[in-house]
Amino acid sequence: MTPVDLRVVHQFVDVALESLRQNDLMHRPHPAMPVEMQDETRAAEDDWIPWKPIPSTVTEHDVQQLEEQMNLRYPDLYKAFLRYQHFYELRPEQEVNFFSHGVYEWKDTLLNAYFHSWDPAKLIKRGYVCFADYSDWGIVCFDTNHQRPEDNDCPIVMIDHELLYHEPLSMEILSPSFADLMRGLRAAQENPRQPEE
Repeated sequence: MTPVDLRVVHQFVDVALESLRQNDLMHRPHPAMPVEMQDETRAAEDDWIPWKPIPSTVTEHDVQQLEEQMNLRYPDLYKAFLRYQHFYELRPEQEVNFFSHGVYEWKDTLLNAYFHSWDPAKLIKRGYVCFADYSDWGIVCFDTNHQRPEDNDCPIVMIDHELLYHEPLSMEILSPSFADLMRGLRAAQENPRQPEE
């Protein structure tokens, strides 16, 4: 992980969150939303409460606990991603939709994805750690079977929900590493595709 990689992650998150704010998409039905994440500068609509990102409270110890539960390691750059901002949505215009990272529920969100949403024998036990949805039909995972020793970065794969229970497990490589994925997502923010006519 380089300082440039870290800067790219921060820029990507900041721009994605700003886009949500500008498009008035930072609302969710969450009656128990922590006060720290409520955006009191905007009005609630019915049960839709406006939210705001806040600096992450994730510690190295928190991350180590999750890694121990999985018996797998995150890429260093993803750890930095987790320690940057808390948010409820991070949906860039690309298809990679990062899991919700709320201030108090982020660990439960990840553990649920690892051990309850999908068959752990198909993913975690085979070294695939999901961290995002791909549009509404796939899951995006770290392939920890091919981690680099210096920073644990690894290929990013997408698995179609419909094919998850097929053997052999079918997947598509989205990016050679998390750093490359983030660079690609950031580049797409800087040069958005124009809608086809």
